[in-house]
Amino acid sequence: MNYFAHYYFDHRPGEVHHNLGLLTPDFVRNFLPGKRLQPERFPGHDYPETNSLHLGTLKHVERDKRFHQSGFFKDIIPEIGKIIKPVFEEHNIPRTWFAAHLIAELMIDRILIKQETDLIARFYKELEQTRPEVIDAYLISLNINTTEEFNKRLQRFCELRYLMQYVHNPAFAFSLSRIYMYARVSPEWTEQQNLGVQSVLDEAESLIFVNMPRLMEEMS
Repeated sequence: MNYFAHYYFDHRPGEVHHNLGLLTPDFVRNFLPGKRLQPERFPGHDYPETNSLHLGTLKHVERDKRFHQSGFFKDIIPEIGKIIKPVFEEHNIPRTWFAAHLIAELMIDRILIKQETDLIARFYKELEQTRPEVIDAYLISLNINTTEEFNKRLQRFCELRYLMQYVHNPAFAFSLSRIYMYARVSPEWTEQQNLGVQSVLDEAESLIFVNMPRLMEEMS
């Protein structure tokens, strides 16, 4: 699942460090290339807020496992693949299954953001209220010492508020292109490739939208 979906399903009102933990495994992977969080090695900490961050991290791991084992996920990925395959083949974009997986997760965020405008605002506000010393203590306890870079990237993430741009097809396709590039699946997409992907996003969104009740039921 992507950032906002994790927050939507599992946030605790006002518990800003727990709610940051819901995103921390993905933040570490994306903010600190080559780093991976290993929460099972957390030794415990004197800061209650750091322990709260850890509990949020464990919830992230649990939720991701549940999502990827869900009937929604297993059924929706092949259907999105059918929608995007002609365009991806036409424009020589590899790994349709990889793209279908990404589109499903990002599109869930897009749909939730459209429906939950107050909640996405709270999402960013709570991230801005987290304390760097709490984050530092947690990451260092797990042998991740590049905390300054993590905090800098988190601040930038909050400033840009880029998730809100997912509602626009050009920004959505741009995000997919960047993920492809960072994962070294392909170079950044050309304008024609980008436009081709944009042309199938509304159909993919409609498919996921009609299946959202099933997702809600399986994630409850």
